[in-house]
Amino acid sequence: MNTHVGIIDQDPVRLITPLLDHGIPADRMIFIGTPSQKAQYERLASILTPRNIDAEFFEIPDSINITCLRERLNALADDLKKNHQEVWFNASCGLRHRLLSAYEVFRTFHWPIYVIEPYSDEMCWLYPSDRKQQQVEDRIQLSDYLTIFGARCELPETTVTDELNDQLWDLGQRWAGSALELGPGLATLNYLATTCRKEQKLDVGLSEKQQGYKELGMLINDLHETGLATYENGILTFKHEEARRFANGEWLENLVHSTVRAIQNELPTIQDHSLNVQVYRKIGEREVRNELDVATLVNNKLHIIECKTKGMRDDGDDTLYKLESLRDLLGGLQARAMLVSFRPLRHHDLVRAQDLGLAIIGPDQLGELQTHLHNWLKGAGGQPHDHNIA
Repeated sequence: MNTHVGIIDQDPVRLITPLLDHGIPADRMIFIGTPSQKAQYERLASILTPRNIDAEFFEIPDSINITCLRERLNALADDLKKNHQEVWFNASCGLRHRLLSAYEVFRTFHWPIYVIEPYSDEMCWLYPSDRKQQQVEDRIQLSDYLTIFGARCELPETTVTDELNDQLWDLGQRWAGSALELGPGLATLNYLATTCRKEQKLDVGLSEKQQGYKELGMLINDLHETGLATYENGILTFKHEEARRFANGEWLENLVHSTVRAIQNELPTIQDHSLNVQVYRKIGEREVRNELDVATLVNNKLHIIECKTKGMRDDGDDTLYKLESLRDLLGGLQARAMLVSFRPLRHHDLVRAQDLGLAIIGPDQLGELQTHLHNWLKGAGGQPHDHNIA
């Protein structure tokens, strides 16, 4: 039986990912933690148990008492030795005094010790030094990843046919490629779709002035040709609620998600992705809901993409701070986030995004969306997995 041991901290993703690699033997995982980390342990165990990996919690004191800590760790090591366990110590996580104490104890027993390097996501051997580094397989999924950080998620069921999805992607690319010219027309279409939502119906009348908008007429014609809407006698009628939402700004989210799907064919480090992920977190007694427009996992790192079709004049700072906060809360230290904006951004917003470590794709870059997204996702590091293990 192969037993891995690791220390729980605030960002324990790298304790889980090597266990899911089919080329790394793992039958059991012992999580070292303090009493206050028991809830974290239970979330981690809930990911491993369905995959037939036993999980155990080994309690250590919360106080900074190195002598007491070493006594506990020696007791764990003696017990593992007594039961003739094959033990690997994962030194990727843990507060420094706990990590150094554990390293010292496990090194005394000459057990293999490794770390998962954060950027490359490679398994690097601290002992023995002659073992070859290897890429960890990208097998964790969005729901598991979010569970690690105390969130539950609901992924939408896909009801759109592949044929319609391709049509919507083509339509989105056309609109994005003419973002600067079509901006006012799309703002009006967004307003009309919002009016339908507020009045809880699928048809809306255009004013005489709106009927004369050339760009709006082009957009309505696109919707008609795709079968998403009809237009007669100044009345725009959406075929269904999904079509209304598409015109209400979801076209950009759909475009970004479809582009991520297309990039996955050439970038194998993309392991999971979803559109409109509903995320629920417990804060005290209440549950807080957030929506991630597009979420994807790349090289075992969470990537969040916020899509904005409206201007950010009034809520620019709020949008950016919220995106930064969700990235840190849901994804840990290695998570990344991006804002894709259809409307031009102010210099202030660009500077603020840079300060917060957020990537930006603006309207003048939307025509090359696939190239910009590909470069950003590739920046998560990693490479196709090498199944050879030393």
